[in-house]
Amino acid sequence: MRIIAKSFRMKGPLDDDYILYENGDTIHEYDAHTYPGGQNLKEKLNASELKTEIKERLYNATPEEDKELAKQLLNL
Repeated sequence: MRIIAKSFRMKGPLDDDYILYENGDTIHEYDAHTYPGGQNLKEKLNASELKTEIKERLYNATPEEDKELAKQLLNL
């Protein structure tokens, strides 16, 4: 499965990353807190579960040749 976009961000010392795949799956890799068990967490999301800000982050991180596909996948 091909990756369309990766958006990496930090919230202080915590990861807040999103990866968009060509089939529309989005993986959110994040840290909830710095204590044991709160780091390197993952969740699978679909476009309807993403906030507009996250959709825009992913769209902006998409290479030009995949912009149209990302727009469709993210329902923009």
